[in-house]
Amino acid sequence: MDFEIKIIEFLQSGRSPFFDVSFQLISAIGSTMGVIAACLLFLLFKRKLCFWYLFSYGFVYLTVSIMKNSIQRMRPFNVTDTIENIGDVVTGFSFPSGHAACATAIAIFVGYFLFQYFKSKGTRVGIVLSCCLYVGLVCLSRMYLGKHFLTDVLAGVAVSAVICALGLTLMYFVNKRKKVKTNEITNGSN
Repeated sequence: MDFEIKIIEFLQSGRSPFFDVSFQLISAIGSTMGVIAACLLFLLFKRKLCFWYLFSYGFVYLTVSIMKNSIQRMRPFNVTDTIENIGDVVTGFSFPSGHAACATAIAIFVGYFLFQYFKSKGTRVGIVLSCCLYVGLVCLSRMYLGKHFLTDVLAGVAVSAVICALGLTLMYFVNKRKKVKTNEITNGSN
């Protein structure tokens, strides 16, 4: 844990009002604001994806909540006086990071959505890099703000990635099954 404390102390050593505001905004985009934006995007262009996103995100949220209450890891600013709690007052436990998990779910589903429309390899590489940058900035913001340790954000990313991958896989099989049933009905009526 000493190494993780040093990382946060290093990040906060460059503290400025600009970074305080910027990282609070980035952190907000990795939470409720991001969930709403992703839902609106999906509702406008791909309604079924909104269901699968909320279905997967619901499991992410539930899993993170259960883990936080089971593990009960203190937040960095509660562990040592050398780390400040910047911005909003947070309660609850630290491990895993809900913001990192949320941002990961948003990035995976928005990336999947964009892959449906953009087929060129270069564009897809840009999509992946943009999604990774978004998640990375949210994770960095949570550490800079003194809310989470490195292992908190990494665990949030991992939990969310696994659950969202399972959600997309389930979506694929459900859609495939519906297509088979539709084909059977169409072919059976001839």
